[in-house]
Amino acid sequence: MPNLAELFIFGLTAGIALAIPVGPMALLLIDTTLRHGLRVGAAGALAMASVDATYAVVVFLAGSAVASILGTYGIWFSLIGAAILLGLGGQTIYKALSQRRASEGSSGAQVEATTAGKTFLKFAAATVVNPPTALYFLAITPSLVGLTGSDPVAATFAFASGVFLGSAVWQQALALSGAAIRGITTPRVRTWLSLAGGAMIVALAIVLAARAFG
Repeated sequence: MPNLAELFIFGLTAGIALAIPVGPMALLLIDTTLRHGLRVGAAGALAMASVDATYAVVVFLAGSAVASILGTYGIWFSLIGAAILLGLGGQTIYKALSQRRASEGSSGAQVEATTAGKTFLKFAAATVVNPPTALYFLAITPSLVGLTGSDPVAATFAFASGVFLGSAVWQQALALSGAAIRGITTPRVRTWLSLAGGAMIVALAIVLAARAFG
């Protein structure tokens, strides 16, 4: 069994590798920070890292069992995930278009208020059903078999802590980037960013549903 430091580094590498690709969730995080500030954006980033760490715990302890369950009921998980992502993407597009119309009709359009808590729950739910996250951890499951050794709790904690830290560092960097450019972006730029993120989420939902029946 690798020592705990090696497991932590393995998890750290896995967390960073998962977080770095820029996709719809990354765009949504940057857009959220642009609209609502760093505190709210940081909550979204923390939610994404927390879900990544939770997935890490699950696959580390029961990866084979999870793979078997998904093999049996995968179509239903895919359809539920597609429905949630479709709703999230549609909501993002609708809000972007509404704010665009409001900004065209007045010089002081208001951005809909939200809280760090609501944002955490929103991003956590979206990350849970985001297919690349689940598929990524299922893909590395074979590499984790047999690594729990005689102390599965410590081994799991070391691996999941590494995943959390790797993911959190990158997600928080995205939130900080959004906060850094917040003062120099225009409402038009923010609208287009929202539309792009929403469209990518909708496209991901459609692909997920199509593959479920494929």
